[in-house]
Amino acid sequence: EMVDAADATDSRQAVEIGYLVAELSNLRQMSRGIAAMLNRGENPQLAAANVKDMGALFEQRIPEVAHALFGNELRRTGSPFVATQAYLTQSVPSFSLRGGTREILRGIIARGLGIR
Repeated sequence: EMVDAADATDSRQAVEIGYLVAELSNLRQMSRGIAAMLNRGENPQLAAANVKDMGALFEQRIPEVAHALFGNELRRTGSPFVATQAYLTQSVPSFSLRGGTREILRGIIARGLGIR
């Protein structure tokens, strides 16, 4: 929706959306790496915790970027972009709770790295 709403002549929008697309691509590749580890019978606990933490941060950042680029309109009616933006803004607090809080994930990461 953000890509469709973007102004092709606005370089700031192009750069910010480009960063999001690049990060999403990296998260997808890392997730595929975890699937490959599972297929090989390896324990992906540390890698999965890292990707989950990074993915939660990514999900939370999307509405922030949308607000910075397109404004703070929070109506559930109107264009698909405006409705999606409103939904994400209201849902973003739950993104850190799915799959465990970030503190739990970071504890798993610390144990996996031998720090804790």
